[in-house]
Amino acid sequence: MALLGYTIPETKEKVRDGSKRQTIRKLRKRPIKVGERLYHYWHLRQKDCEKLRESICKKTFFISLLIDRDGFWEIRQFNSHPSQASQSYRLNGDEIWELAKKDCFESSTGMVETLRRMHKIVADSRTFFQVISW
Repeated sequence: MALLGYTIPETKEKVRDGSKRQTIRKLRKRPIKVGERLYHYWHLRQKDCEKLRESICKKTFFISLLIDRDGFWEIRQFNSHPSQASQSYRLNGDEIWELAKKDCFESSTGMVETLRRMHKIVADSRTFFQVISW
């Protein structure tokens, strides 16, 4: 069982109506597994908390985001959990756009800026995420 909370207003109805079927989350101590039940909430652990839907995890994979001091960034996808010294490859522009589009972002840059802001990513540090699809 995994709780997924949402705070970006544009995502609330998209999660509820099923048009958003993927999310990118900072890597957890216990990553979400395929087949696990997902509980989606608006404003989780707040007074106006609202259950949006339940689903089953269909697919997961891991990515990392590196933003340098000049604002250039790269996203890498990993074959397995990053702590297992797995191989990774750099995503190209089309692959990054697909990732952003599936997560209901208007652009790749918008996705990166949202992740940077939400997770307070500092320059020259690699941040790991799990992509979760349902």
